[in-house]
Formats: sequence, C-alpha cells, structure tokens
Amino acid sequence: MIETEDGRIDTMRRFITKSDWLAALQCPAMAWFRLRTSPGPPSEADRFRMEQGQEIGRLARKLYPDGVMISPRAGKAAAEITQELIADPSITVLFEAAFAAGPFVARADILKRHQDGWHVLEVKSSFADTDEIEALTEDLAYTVMVLRDSGLRVVKASLVLLSRHYRFGDAPDRLFEIIDQTAEVSDRLAERARVAESMATALFSDKAPVPILVSACRDCDFFADRCLGASLEHTVLEIPGLHHAKLKRLSTKGIIDLSRVPEDLALNERQERAKYVALSGNTVIEPELALALQRIKWPCRYLDFETVSTVLPLYSGLGCHTQVLTQFSVHYRESILADPSHVEFLADATQHCERELAEALIAALGDHGSILVYSGFEKTRIETLQQSYPDLVAPLGAILKRLVDLLPIIGDQVCQNSGGG
Repeated sequence: MIETEDGRIDTMRRFITKSDWLAALQCPAMAWFRLRTSPGPPSEADRFRMEQGQEIGRLARKLYPDGVMISPRAGKAAAEITQELIADPSITVLFEAAFAAGPFVARADILKRHQDGWHVLEVKSSFADTDEIEALTEDLAYTVMVLRDSGLRVVKASLVLLSRHYRFGDAPDRLFEIIDQTAEVSDRLAERARVAESMATALFSDKAPVPILVSACRDCDFFADRCLGASLEHTVLEIPGLHHAKLKRLSTKGIIDLSRVPEDLALNERQERAKYVALSGNTVIEPELALALQRIKWPCRYLDFETVSTVLPLYSGLGCHTQVLTQFSVHYRESILADPSHVEFLADATQHCERELAEALIAALGDHGSILVYSGFEKTRIETLQQSYPDLVAPLGAILKRLVDLLPIIGDQVCQNSGGG
C-alpha cells in the first residue's frame, strides 16, 4: 500500500500477473478493478484446490530430479536468483523460475535447457485431451511472453498435463503427458506483444477502462456493485440461457437494463417468463404443475448423493479426477401427509466403499414408489455404479426407472423473482 499526497491509501498493485492478464483479455475493466482490490481469504474449497495443484506440481518436478527450486534468500529477489542460476551452465533445470518484464511478472513451473535456449513447461491439473487446451495455451503464452521480453531465449513451450491411463499407485512418469505447444504459442505472441503496452497503460490508468457487456460479466465480482450493473435493479444477465450471439447484440447496442430488452431479440418462452417475473416481481406457476406432480407415485423417497473428486486418485484402481460416491441420504414418506423417516450411508474415508454404498442404497430405496431427485446428478452416479458393478445392473436399473427429477418440472412450471443482478 502507498500513501498518496492527499493522505489517501492507494492499494493498487504495481505489477501485472498472469491472472490479471487473462482477466484483461476478457474484460480490461474487470482486471482494472482487480488491481485495486485486496483479495479476501481463500475458502476451504479454494485451499483444497490449491493444495491439490501444489501436489501435482511436486510430482511433476520428480520428472526432473536434477532440477533446482528457486528459493528465497535474504536480500535477493526471486528474479535475481533466477538470473544467477541461468548464468550457471551446470544448472539444467529450474523450478518456479521468476521473471519480470516491465510491469509483467511470471513464474515458469519448469524451465529446462534445450539446445541453445530454454524449454518452458507449464504444469496443469487437466487431462491431456481436455477441451480447454486453448485456454491452457493462452496461459502458457503469457509465461513465454514475459520470459522472452525479459531477455531469455525460449525455443520450446509445452504443457504438462494428466494422463487418463494413470492409476492409483503408479509412478509419476505415468501421471503426465507432455504436449508440445510451441507453434500454438508462437501464433499468439505477436498479437499479445502488440497489445501488452496498451494493456498496461489502461490497467495503471487512474480511470477505469470503459466496460462493455461480455460473457465474463456473468461471473465478475465487480459487475453488480462497481461496474455496468451498479445502478440497475435488473440486468440482462438475469435472462436464463441467453445465447452469446444475443448477448453480443445487446452489448453492441449498450443495453444492460433488463427493461430495455427489445422485442425483436426473440426470447423463448422461458426467457420471456423470467423477464416478466423479474420486472413485475410476480411469481408464475403454470397450471401444468399440478398434473406433473400428480404423476408421482407414493410412497416417495427423496434421494441425495454426496461425492468427493480429487485430482489424484484416492483408492486402488482409480484414475485422476474420479468422482467417488461417499454418502447418500434418503428421506421416506408413506403419503403426502405422513411424517418422514430417514436413512443414510456415510463411507469410511480410509477405504473405497462404493460397493457397500451401492448395496445399502438398493436396500434403502425398496422396490416401489417414486424416488425424487433435484438434478440429473443422482441418475449419472447410479449409471456409473452399474458400470463398476455389473452384478448390480438389474437392481440399480430398477431404481433408475423410478427416478423423478423435480428440477425440470419446477424449472418449466414455476418462475420466481430471485432479485436483481
């Protein structure tokens, strides 16, 4: 923090990180606000994700046993230590090498001498066949841009991603696949270098960049309070399932206020209903709701699953990112007027208990009546149990036939005002 001449405290950061850069590519205004906002403490879920990422990084470093970690030293910044080690020809691999080029800073997960230059490797917790390869390559391109602008000769750039063939207990060399993205990164660098200076100027300006409505606004922490939605009771982001082409059309016309949506935008019935409910404050209940609910057969059981999904597998035979069922909860009512009863199953975290859970689930759900859920999640997990335990296909299949998903029923028949946004 810096105290200004008039006594105010300036909390703006004086450097631009990779996350700032990626945010600015989506919306410069969002990145501008980020530079001036102190992040809150990470949630428990955030900490868990960070810990998993750190473990993946640690295992990736085992691929290069001769690598040297950039560690803090008294009186020397990480970037200075990095340059000293790069100048030492006996050092072939660096971990967490730090670089700065003007206001832009970056760390390379793995930096390896290659031919007459360096090979940059970025470690990610995604599978090698991920459909997010473009975003990961953009991430890698930023790192390469900063390293090159700092004077490093980068001759190769790769992503270190997870293998779908890895199973619990395998060696680290089976965990990763290295994907060469040198050409793809090079394709981006010329354009990124062209906009880097203007982006830095915009982010450090005293005045926020003029914001425009983009898809990133949906998840922006600043949209409703400090940006385009700040003075509006309802915005166009409340329209469910709005296609990006229609969002772009509204953005081009500068339409943010939900009440200004033109008739010729051709919203579907559900979107029109949501718009009406938001602007009127009324709740809409379609007459077909009663008919849909009458199809439910009593007695009813209300089913809910809980799972755990970790980057590295927890149990023998499992691969990365495997979702493991750990708990079910079943409430039972004999009739609509009856008091509910409850049964549940909670797995022992020290062992893989899905088989025991599946058998207990079959017993808890009986053989008649509707089984109510509120998403397609339970259906998907039961189908996965069928794949894992072929001898349980029939009883689990009988359960699937009795599932009644209330989510589409309520979604189609009920619309209630949930407030502005």
